[in-house]
Amino acid sequence: MNSTPITAAAAHHTELPTGLKALLERRSAWPLGLPAPNAAQFERILEAAACAPDHAGLTPWRIQYVQGAGRQALLARVLAHPLAQTEEARDMHGKYTAKLTTAPLVLVLALSVKHHPKAPEFEQMLSCGAAVMNMLNAAHLQGFHGFWSSTPGALGDILKDVMGFGTGDQMLGLLNLGTPAHTPTTPPRVQPAVFAKEWC
Repeated sequence: MNSTPITAAAAHHTELPTGLKALLERRSAWPLGLPAPNAAQFERILEAAACAPDHAGLTPWRIQYVQGAGRQALLARVLAHPLAQTEEARDMHGKYTAKLTTAPLVLVLALSVKHHPKAPEFEQMLSCGAAVMNMLNAAHLQGFHGFWSSTPGALGDILKDVMGFGTGDQMLGLLNLGTPAHTPTTPPRVQPAVFAKEWC
């Protein structure tokens, strides 16, 4: 059976489903404040992570989260850590503080690779990325915003130690969730023609 060719004109004249329209409006925002997702909303966000493509069902993503006073307690442990006492790390204490305490809900992300003959490490890392993207989308669809960032300097190694991640885990950054402090701007979106073309 022949399918109808996909054209840009046809796509633009099609009424978008509500969910897709909302998805295309997703954007990151910073800084983030209250309100944060409540317990039920956050549970949906975590459930969305479990919907990510996951070859061999290895669930390679690992998440620990802090909120409320737990953020300050974690920050105190981070700033007291031996790796945070070097001159370079001390210069980044302000960044560590902003990363861990600005948003009301902070997720610390890691990759836990399992040796498997059908799921190489790069596939497991891609699964982690898909899980985090699902969480960003789930937060957005519930009226919140997210900001996925790296762990600058020694912060990743410090968090890995302080929070008790596995010795073989690879830190994948922080996912901050909450409500924008101001109306976020929509960045220019790259056109699909930049990265996709029909093979013929």
